[in-house]
Amino acid sequence: MQISTLIGKRVLSTGGAAYGYVTDVRLASGYKKISCLVCADGEEEEFYLPMRALQSVSDAIIAKNARLAACTGLPSPIGRPAYSHTGQALGAVADVLVEEDGEAVFTVVGEGVRLSAPASLTSVAETVIVFPDAASKSAAVKGIRSTGGTGKKRSAPRAKKTEQPPAKEQKGGQAVPIGRTNLLGRHLRRSVYDKRGAPIAIAGEKITPATLQAARRAGKLLELTVNTLTAYD
Repeated sequence: MQISTLIGKRVLSTGGAAYGYVTDVRLASGYKKISCLVCADGEEEEFYLPMRALQSVSDAIIAKNARLAACTGLPSPIGRPAYSHTGQALGAVADVLVEEDGEAVFTVVGEGVRLSAPASLTSVAETVIVFPDAASKSAAVKGIRSTGGTGKKRSAPRAKKTEQPPAKEQKGGQAVPIGRTNLLGRHLRRSVYDKRGAPIAIAGEKITPATLQAARRAGKLLELTVNTLTAYD
């Protein structure tokens, strides 16, 4: 399943009542399957649905009302900048193909670049590094582990427990979807339109909270993210 096809879809109950729509997808460890869907209701309040709640996926998602108390899984790598193992900028992750009996595949798109990379040949953090083969990735990992000067083992600092952030942040007096505030203030490289052809944002404009809300309602957050990866020249 291409996870980008889920973003923006309406979520309905088995009786046809509207729950909301999908805003993001969270993946299980190893990116082998989808952990949960991040959704928003008519009041733009977030809620989370486990994949077991889904009854069918077509033009809309039919799901049982089995919401999670908290979001689970890894954030989607879609929209993150991608580089080769030598540091060459490739573009950004545009999609992820998740298969039940196979390995996840990342689709990377950039200027004159479109490639597919198995998840096992990538390293995912704030950016995504794509390796040509398993040997290159293994050598890179060993190189990182071997650095440290004295060779003495150092105990890793314990991560401090942090409270669960609120579903929304405030920016300029307006609610902004969590995980999208990094787009605020950036310029669009290309215009983004809704399904009727009406402009959500025009190339060159700065992203505002209102832009994010309009893109979310139109199911265009993915397209907006991809088109604001770098500053507009």
